[in-house]
This record gives sequence, C-alpha cells and structure tokens, in this order.
Amino acid sequence: MSEEYKEPTWMVLKKAAMKLMEQGKASFTRKELIMYAKKHVDPERSESSLDFEVDLVTVNGNSKDRYRDPEKLFLFRIGRGRYTLYDPEIHGPLEQYLEGGERPVSRRQVVEQVVASLREKGYGVEEKRYRRRPLAPDLVAYEGERRIGVWIVDPAGDKYTQLKRLAYSIGAAMIERDRYAWIMIIAPPDIVGRIPPRIRSCLEENGVRLVYIREERRYTIKL
Repeated sequence: MSEEYKEPTWMVLKKAAMKLMEQGKASFTRKELIMYAKKHVDPERSESSLDFEVDLVTVNGNSKDRYRDPEKLFLFRIGRGRYTLYDPEIHGPLEQYLEGGERPVSRRQVVEQVVASLREKGYGVEEKRYRRRPLAPDLVAYEGERRIGVWIVDPAGDKYTQLKRLAYSIGAAMIERDRYAWIMIIAPPDIVGRIPPRIRSCLEENGVRLVYIREERRYTIKL
C-alpha cells in the first residue's frame, strides 16, 4: 500500500470482517479478525492498532470513544471475544446502542479540531466567524508571512454530501488560488482516494494540496 494513501484502520478491519463472512464464517473471534486483517488486507498494520480499533467499531462495545458514523460501526459482539457483522434487521437500530452517549460531532467541532491540529503543527490560523465572501475558505492558515487557504470536507457527513463538498472546494480553490501562497483541501482518505492520480497531480501543480483528515479520538490532519 502506498505511503500516499493509507487506509484508515477501521476500513482495514471492515474489509477483513466482510471477507471472513464471505468465506462462510457466521462469526469470528477477535484474534481471527486481527490476524486475517494483518495477513490478507494490510501486512504493515500493527496488531496493536488493529486490536485497539476493534472496540471503536463495535456497535454494542463498551468504549466511550467508539465511532458514531454508521459506516464505521460494523461489528456486533455476540459473546466474549466473538463478533459478527452488525445487521440492524437482526440486532436492532443503531440508535438504541448510541442513546445516552455523546451527540455526533458537529461541523463546528470538526473545524475547531482542525484548527487545533493545524496549530499543533506550527501554523497560525485565522477563522472567519462573520459573514464570508462567496467561495472563501473555511480557514486561513499562515506559514510565516505566507497565507494558506483551507477548505474542509466534513468527515462526519454522508458520502454524497462529502463528494459534493469536495467538488465545491476544488472549484472554489481554483478560483481563489491567486489570493493564497497555496491551498489546502482537508478531506477523509476514502474521499480523496476517489480522485484520479492525474487530477491530483494537476491540482498540486497549481498549488492545491489534498490533505487527509483522520478520526482517532478526535479529528486530526495528516500533512
């Protein structure tokens, strides 16, 4: 797997779980899932990172940090150390497992977490809270005196909305390009991965860089 695009750990586990089910396993142990993922999906992924992620993708798991995106919640624990794929028709609606927990992350929270992540990486950040110009970026970051336009594709949204936002961000970035030293479009890895390499190369040649946003315990960006 290339360094340019490394699938998130939850996706590695999901692929492994689906393959195990396709092979006729109605359920599997935690160890079986982890070892299959490492051997057949991503040999470079550490067992510890896969093991940690299992609790985050389990619908009825005990982890308070588990994902809330339906696409990332795909396992159901049916016994001690044994799992199957979550099926709402069998196991009940997702909402019943999330009741009483934290509310899904809002766009406001995503932006705040991106600001924090940029600052941790040494960028100055200016956020426009008042009414912005049409096509203006979500944030303006600074590398010394250089201004960087930052557009954000919300990772908590559905795929259709994310793809629309990505298309809008690319168009806006190209129109606004001369206002900034370079452009940063922040989006989930699986959305960025849908853009053909030649298009990405063309964008980079024009100073538009696609940056991954990853969800761990909070959203962070991969520069």
